[in-house]
Amino acid sequence: MKPAHIPTLLELLSMGAKDRPIYLTTKELANKVGKSQQLASKHLSEMEREGLVERLKSGGKTYIKITNKGVDSAREIYWILQDVFGASRRTVEVSGSIFSGLGEGAYYVSLKGYRRQFVSKLGFDPFPGTLNIRLETAVDRKIRRDLAVARGIHIEGFEDGRRTYGGAECFRAVINEKVRGAVLVIERTSYDDSVLEIISPTKIRRELSLKEGDRIRVRIFLDSSENDMGKQEI
Repeated sequence: MKPAHIPTLLELLSMGAKDRPIYLTTKELANKVGKSQQLASKHLSEMEREGLVERLKSGGKTYIKITNKGVDSAREIYWILQDVFGASRRTVEVSGSIFSGLGEGAYYVSLKGYRRQFVSKLGFDPFPGTLNIRLETAVDRKIRRDLAVARGIHIEGFEDGRRTYGGAECFRAVINEKVRGAVLVIERTSYDDSVLEIISPTKIRRELSLKEGDRIRVRIFLDSSENDMGKQEI
């Protein structure tokens, strides 16, 4: 998202365009963001092309709604501001190489019983799959074991009438200091403490142009104050 679009996005958020289409003329938008009508109209058109907003016509009027991509972009801004102005938080950092897993991640992440909790507690709808990291040092594996007994954002297990699914703990994370996501510590997993599983609103491999075997760094937030942010939404 272009920096010049941020004021428009924030104004639309404040008007409720995250949850419903709102009626707003370009003249009114221009007055609210302090720009000319021509520039406000240009920015709105650019944001529509980028998939940040959509415009809907009804009864001779044009309504504006922020898309899921637009909400995710706003949330990124929120997280950045939290990093800059928020209280000091306890973090750990691990590194490792990415590898293709067993293919179970896409299935489990997409289950409604898990997915609705990710959305409500983490504040994002995860890409259907996990990024798997092979931890290579004893220190990194120790951190992974410590996460297994730490308090994170708890995801409840559930039953679907056929089988029972275990719960998990989530810890907010930043991958290569660029992509936001969450580390999953799953109660029932076929992996040992040498593997870290990560979910994110986007496909991390594509977002960071990663290929099999590439090394990445993951910064993990441990503070309960950071994890409690999962209950807050923009």
